[in-house]
Amino acid sequence: MQHKKKGSNAERELLFMFFDIGFMAARVAGSGSSTLPTPDIIVIKDNIGFAIECKTKSGEYLNIREEQIKELETWEKISGHKAYIAWRLTGKKWYFVHFSKLNKTKKAFSIKKEEIIQKGLIFNDFIKQKKEDR
Repeated sequence: MQHKKKGSNAERELLFMFFDIGFMAARVAGSGSSTLPTPDIIVIKDNIGFAIECKTKSGEYLNIREEQIKELETWEKISGHKAYIAWRLTGKKWYFVHFSKLNKTKKAFSIKKEEIIQKGLIFNDFIKQKKEDR
């Protein structure tokens, strides 16, 4: 239960980070346990919209089940908006990367800590990019 609480708290943290800079953001009830493709957070402002799958795992790598990645693909296809992985690393920095940048393994998709630091964007840079994408 502690793991679930840690994840919920991280989702709320990110939710308020988006709200504090003028985006509307909502946590999706039942994400991870729904039969529908449901990301953790949906973020919208003006013509900018995207979904976030939040992760807070410590360690040198992050694994995400193949089913979760397929749900993000489905969400993108139907909604017309991109879906990203947000991984909070030690020190409370969030890194954002499109799920397509993860590496396929036999049972999951994976990214190393050093890879997300290299390929991903920290919060402010991610927001700047989203505004430029408009």
